[in-house]
Amino acid sequence: MDELTVASTTAFHTLDAFNGGLATELVPAVESAMEGDHEPWSNLVGQRSDLNERLKTQGIDDPSAYSTIQWDPATLLFTTCVELTSDGRPLQLGETLTRERFGRFPHGDGSALDYFLEYIRPNRSITDNDGQDVYDAIVGSLEQLAHGCEEQHRGHSRFEDGFGGMQIHGFLSAQAVKELRKNLASRAWTASYDEPLDGGVADVAKHFTTLLKAAERRRVGVALRTHR
Repeated sequence: MDELTVASTTAFHTLDAFNGGLATELVPAVESAMEGDHEPWSNLVGQRSDLNERLKTQGIDDPSAYSTIQWDPATLLFTTCVELTSDGRPLQLGETLTRERFGRFPHGDGSALDYFLEYIRPNRSITDNDGQDVYDAIVGSLEQLAHGCEEQHRGHSRFEDGFGGMQIHGFLSAQAVKELRKNLASRAWTASYDEPLDGGVADVAKHFTTLLKAAERRRVGVALRTHR
């Protein structure tokens, strides 16, 4: 399949500015509520005034009552945790061209992060000398961002089947973004010799790092999102 065909048929992957700290608390509370236990959700709303206020601005009269919220889990997660500008619009990270280059990668399902995960390797000159922890941290963070909200990690697909086909693949907190950007700047990883796209790993690293730097400057986390 050529690059043009891939670009016209795969989903567009968006790296959104995201409150990953809140999302870390919200996800298990939503999962408990979906199983019939609403107490963790009520407690969370009571403890997080920012969550309570966000839901009220979106038309939810009683945010602590999960049963009154009609949104699916993916929509709820995105609506409550996406970072907004002062005028209420989603905060954009990076330049348009960078977002486009990252958003629809010309290989496989169009996910730049999946390609990166598949074709990076430890740089043995570093990892064999106390650098393995850095490489493992890179892979762990990438897995969390690319797949942390998917069935393979959560045991269900509730965050992958949102309104309009929205899928939340995973997210990172602001601190995790900072650590990942720092680790990617190390020499603990290298590209596989057999990667199918010449320079593909380097290209992903370039655009992804630019977006991470933009998030770091704004002191926000990130989420990976697509629409079917």
